[in-house]
Amino acid sequence: MYPMDFARQNTALTSTDRPRPSACIAGRFDVFFNKKGRCQKKGGIALVRTAKRTPLIHAGRAFVLALAAGLVLVGCMEWSRRNQERDRMGYVASAIGAETYEFMLSEMSKTRVLEAYLIQTSGDYSDFGRVAHVLLREDYVRNVLFAPDGIVDGVFPLEGNEDVVGLNMYGDGAGNLEAQAAIEKEALYIAGPFQLIQGGLGIAGRLPVFLTDEQGQRYFWGIVSVTLDFPAALSGSSVERVNAQGFACQIWRINPDDGQKQVILETADPLPEGVRTVDHAQELFNSVWTVSLAPLRPWYLQISLWLGVAVSLLVALLAAAGVYYAGRLRQLQLEKSQRAIQQLQEQLEREQGNMLLNQIRSHFFYHTLNALQALIVLKPEAAYKMAGDFARYLRFTLDSVTADGGIGSFREEIRAVRAYADINQQQLGDRLHMVYEIPDVDFPIPLLTIQPIVENAILHGIKPKVGGGTVSLKLEELPDHWQVTVTDDGVGFGLEAVREKGSIGLENVRRRIARFPGSELRITSTVGMGTQAVLTYGKRGKNMENLSKST
Repeated sequence: MYPMDFARQNTALTSTDRPRPSACIAGRFDVFFNKKGRCQKKGGIALVRTAKRTPLIHAGRAFVLALAAGLVLVGCMEWSRRNQERDRMGYVASAIGAETYEFMLSEMSKTRVLEAYLIQTSGDYSDFGRVAHVLLREDYVRNVLFAPDGIVDGVFPLEGNEDVVGLNMYGDGAGNLEAQAAIEKEALYIAGPFQLIQGGLGIAGRLPVFLTDEQGQRYFWGIVSVTLDFPAALSGSSVERVNAQGFACQIWRINPDDGQKQVILETADPLPEGVRTVDHAQELFNSVWTVSLAPLRPWYLQISLWLGVAVSLLVALLAAAGVYYAGRLRQLQLEKSQRAIQQLQEQLEREQGNMLLNQIRSHFFYHTLNALQALIVLKPEAAYKMAGDFARYLRFTLDSVTADGGIGSFREEIRAVRAYADINQQQLGDRLHMVYEIPDVDFPIPLLTIQPIVENAILHGIKPKVGGGTVSLKLEELPDHWQVTVTDDGVGFGLEAVREKGSIGLENVRRRIARFPGSELRITSTVGMGTQAVLTYGKRGKNMENLSKST
């Protein structure tokens, strides 16, 4: 309000405390001790409050980032593992295809022996029985046969294969399409597996034979064929050992008789349904056998994947714990530093309060004591009242300096204000008028926030004014705060005076009231017309509620 000349500061007002130039109109200006200023004074507390919320947030972020990084790494490792697995399956499939081709090449070459025999004998196979055993030494070789003009006439051995004699390879029947294609293409074709006429399943190689007559003309003689028992012929294949490597394998072809997929051979644990396979197409004598491989376990059931996820989760938890405890350590250090700063601030406020008491004008005591001395003789009752007021004023002021928490009763501070005003009325007489619009209520407020404002109004507003003036106090209850308005019609003060002078009294009031959320001090003044101070006390401030219980 008015700068107290007994408590001046050597420093000018900061840019935060100075009124804005736009508020200065016709000598009138406003001084706001608002929330912005409070934040600047309490930046350390705000920082600590923010720090209290950050360890868990930072730990959560660290957990998410570490887990994301771990999962990305696990994903890359799984991708690399799957690529390596596919490369390995491709190698195994090609090896099985090559093995199957070598086996079939060895067995189908017997058709070339039959062809050579016919060329040597000019198509006469009547004496072939003497050498047939050479081609029938393996148990899985079902028979070898001769089919002049495509009709089976000679079968070795005949026993067990009697039903084959007379078979017309130009007709409908399993394996006949390959025979007809062999004649057309003049190449060896492999047929099967298919159902044999004599029973069972078999794989047959069909080779057309062309001879040369006496005139040197080339003509079609017929077909020779070697039939292998199935699946005995393919027993011992590497397919049987694929399961042990963690894969499922299947050898299949498209059956030309019906256009459907025909499984030739597969592992004991078959391919899972709908699984993506690695395929190797193996050419076998104008037929295509496909070797398909797939993992027995899908990728999401791989132990390495879940082990990587578990390790990533553990690392993420450790990272989050490390960040959290590091944040907590910083938070505890901040709180410790803030407590030390707060203790120093409280000590500073106490010292400033003590200094304020020590700097009370000496003439206030002199005038009060002199007035008491005169009143004892002239008006004993007035002297008695003045002594009581003076004692009440000093007791409140001293108790306020040593009060715990800086919170007191509104009613007690108004009593001290009345005591101080009554003392000054005894001295100033009719030059000082006091007006109170205070209902009979009580609530906790920061100590020494109203009394210094009233004291400033009397000393620097009313006393310097010729003829004196009036100081009025008004209390209003609003939904979320209490509002105390102190108004005087004294001399007022100007912007330059505020800039050039400082006031420990007003600074203490501003600092005290700024410590409590929802509370503020606003001062307006016009030179020659007076000053108004509006003090707002929040009802819901956490500090006010806690300290209200203690009071």
